[in-house]
Amino acid sequence: MARTCLLVARFMLPRNVPRLRLEGPRLRTSLVLRHATALVSTLVISACGSGMPPMSPTPVPTPTGDPVTANVYILPGAVTLGANAFGDEAIVIVKGERMRWRNLDSVEHTLVPDTPSLPEFQTTGALAPGDERSFVMMTTGTTKIHCTEHPQMVGTLVVRER
Repeated sequence: MARTCLLVARFMLPRNVPRLRLEGPRLRTSLVLRHATALVSTLVISACGSGMPPMSPTPVPTPTGDPVTANVYILPGAVTLGANAFGDEAIVIVKGERMRWRNLDSVEHTLVPDTPSLPEFQTTGALAPGDERSFVMMTTGTTKIHCTEHPQMVGTLVVRER
Protein backbone atom coordinates (compact mmCIF):
# COMPACT_ATOMS: atom_id res chain seq x y z
CA MET A 1 0.00 0.00 0.00
CA ALA A 2 2.81 2.45 0.85
CA ARG A 3 4.45 1.66 -2.50
CA THR A 4 1.27 2.53 -4.41
CA CYS A 5 0.97 5.82 -2.57
CA LEU A 6 4.58 6.67 -3.34
CA LEU A 7 4.01 5.99 -7.04
CA VAL A 8 0.91 8.21 -7.03
CA ALA A 9 2.86 10.99 -5.35
CA ARG A 10 5.68 10.73 -7.93
CA PHE A 11 3.18 10.77 -10.76
CA MET A 12 1.49 13.86 -9.43
CA LEU A 13 4.71 15.76 -8.76
CA PRO A 14 7.47 14.80 -11.24
CA ARG A 15 11.00 15.86 -10.35
CA ASN A 16 12.08 17.29 -13.67
CA VAL A 17 9.30 19.77 -14.44
CA PRO A 18 10.42 22.21 -17.12
CA ARG A 19 10.51 25.83 -15.99
CA LEU A 20 8.25 27.99 -18.09
CA ARG A 21 8.55 31.74 -18.34
CA LEU A 22 5.09 32.99 -17.59
CA GLU A 23 3.84 36.51 -17.06
CA GLY A 24 0.67 38.12 -15.69
CA PRO A 25 -2.43 35.94 -15.22
CA ARG A 26 -0.69 32.87 -16.62
CA LEU A 27 1.97 33.22 -13.88
CA ARG A 28 -0.72 33.39 -11.16
CA THR A 29 -2.53 30.37 -12.62
CA SER A 30 0.75 28.46 -12.77
CA LEU A 31 1.55 29.30 -9.12
CA VAL A 32 -1.94 28.28 -8.00
CA LEU A 33 -1.62 24.97 -9.87
CA ARG A 34 1.84 24.35 -8.41
CA HIS A 35 0.60 25.00 -4.85
CA ALA A 36 -2.52 22.89 -5.40
CA THR A 37 -0.38 20.02 -6.72
CA ALA A 38 1.93 20.23 -3.72
CA LEU A 39 -1.06 20.28 -1.35
CA VAL A 40 -2.72 17.28 -3.02
CA SER A 41 0.57 15.36 -2.96
CA THR A 42 1.01 16.06 0.74
CA LEU A 43 -2.54 14.88 1.45
CA VAL A 44 -2.07 11.69 -0.58
CA ILE A 45 1.20 10.86 1.15
CA SER A 46 -0.15 11.53 4.63
CA ALA A 47 -3.35 9.58 3.88
CA CYS A 48 -1.29 6.54 2.94
CA GLY A 49 0.39 6.46 6.33
CA SER A 50 3.37 4.32 7.15
CA GLY A 51 1.88 1.01 6.02
CA MET A 52 1.56 -0.05 9.67
CA PRO A 53 -1.86 -0.99 11.03
CA PRO A 54 -3.27 1.55 13.48
CA MET A 55 -2.39 0.89 17.09
CA SER A 56 -5.21 0.06 19.45
CA PRO A 57 -5.64 2.26 22.52
CA THR A 58 -3.83 1.25 25.69
CA PRO A 59 -6.08 -1.05 27.70
CA VAL A 60 -7.26 0.14 31.09
CA PRO A 61 -5.86 -2.10 33.82
CA THR A 62 -8.51 -4.17 35.54
CA PRO A 63 -8.49 -4.44 39.30
CA THR A 64 -6.91 -7.65 40.54
CA GLY A 65 -9.30 -7.92 43.47
CA ASP A 66 -6.64 -6.84 45.95
CA PRO A 67 -7.79 -3.70 47.79
CA VAL A 68 -5.70 -0.53 47.77
CA THR A 69 -3.54 -0.25 50.89
CA ALA A 70 -3.63 2.91 52.98
CA ASN A 71 -0.66 3.06 55.36
CA VAL A 72 -1.27 4.53 58.81
CA TYR A 73 1.77 5.20 60.98
CA ILE A 74 2.42 5.28 64.69
CA LEU A 75 5.06 8.01 64.54
CA PRO A 76 8.47 7.88 66.22
CA GLY A 77 8.20 9.37 69.72
CA ALA A 78 4.40 8.87 69.63
CA VAL A 79 4.15 8.66 73.42
CA THR A 80 5.24 12.31 73.74
CA LEU A 81 3.20 13.46 70.69
CA GLY A 82 -0.19 12.78 72.34
CA ALA A 83 -2.95 13.87 69.95
CA ASN A 84 -0.40 13.98 67.09
CA ALA A 85 0.86 10.42 67.60
CA PHE A 86 -0.75 9.42 64.29
CA GLY A 87 -0.19 12.73 62.51
CA ASP A 88 -1.81 16.12 62.85
CA GLU A 89 -5.01 15.25 60.91
CA ALA A 90 -7.74 12.65 61.22
CA ILE A 91 -6.93 9.30 59.61
CA VAL A 92 -9.18 9.04 56.54
CA ILE A 93 -9.66 5.69 54.79
CA VAL A 94 -11.88 5.05 51.77
CA LYS A 95 -14.40 2.25 52.14
CA GLY A 96 -12.94 -0.95 50.69
CA GLU A 97 -9.30 0.03 51.28
CA ARG A 98 -6.91 -2.01 53.37
CA MET A 99 -5.83 0.05 56.39
CA ARG A 100 -2.31 -1.02 57.38
CA TRP A 101 -1.03 0.16 60.78
CA ARG A 102 2.78 0.43 60.96
CA ASN A 103 4.61 1.04 64.22
CA LEU A 104 7.55 3.36 63.49
CA ASP A 105 8.07 4.05 67.21
CA SER A 106 10.67 2.37 69.42
CA VAL A 107 8.10 1.01 71.91
CA GLU A 108 5.12 -1.36 71.70
CA HIS A 109 1.59 -0.01 71.17
CA THR A 110 -1.91 -1.52 71.13
CA LEU A 111 -4.52 0.59 69.35
CA VAL A 112 -8.26 0.27 69.95
CA PRO A 113 -11.35 2.24 68.88
CA ASP A 114 -13.36 4.11 71.51
CA THR A 115 -16.67 3.00 69.92
CA PRO A 116 -17.70 -0.15 68.00
CA SER A 117 -18.86 1.89 64.96
CA LEU A 118 -16.24 0.30 62.66
CA PRO A 119 -16.57 -3.47 63.24
CA GLU A 120 -13.63 -4.42 61.00
CA PHE A 121 -11.21 -2.64 63.36
CA GLN A 122 -11.40 -3.85 66.96
CA THR A 123 -7.73 -3.80 68.00
CA THR A 124 -4.30 -3.95 66.43
CA GLY A 125 -3.12 -6.24 69.20
CA ALA A 126 0.35 -5.56 70.52
CA LEU A 127 2.45 -3.89 67.77
CA ALA A 128 6.16 -4.18 68.53
CA PRO A 129 8.52 -1.66 66.88
CA GLY A 130 8.47 -2.31 63.13
CA ASP A 131 5.33 -4.50 63.26
CA GLU A 132 2.22 -3.95 61.16
CA ARG A 133 -1.42 -5.13 61.05
CA SER A 134 -3.97 -4.75 58.26
CA PHE A 135 -7.76 -4.43 58.20
CA VAL A 136 -10.00 -4.13 55.14
CA MET A 137 -12.47 -1.37 56.02
CA MET A 138 -15.96 -2.06 54.60
CA THR A 139 -18.07 0.06 56.97
CA THR A 140 -18.27 3.86 56.80
CA GLY A 141 -18.16 5.83 60.01
CA THR A 142 -16.01 7.73 62.48
CA THR A 143 -14.48 6.78 65.81
CA LYS A 144 -11.86 8.06 68.21
CA ILE A 145 -8.90 5.73 68.76
CA HIS A 146 -6.29 5.46 71.50
CA CYS A 147 -3.33 3.36 72.64
CA THR A 148 -4.08 1.11 75.64
CA GLU A 149 -0.49 1.38 76.96
CA HIS A 150 -0.28 5.15 76.42
CA PRO A 151 -3.76 6.72 76.80
CA GLN A 152 -2.46 10.19 75.85
CA MET A 153 -1.99 8.85 72.30
CA VAL A 154 -5.34 9.67 70.69
CA GLY A 155 -6.66 10.22 67.19
CA THR A 156 -9.71 10.02 64.94
CA LEU A 157 -10.37 7.35 62.33
CA VAL A 158 -12.79 8.14 59.48
CA VAL A 159 -13.93 5.63 56.85
CA ARG A 160 -15.83 7.31 54.01
CA GLU A 161 -17.27 6.50 50.60
CA ARG A 162 -15.09 7.24 47.57
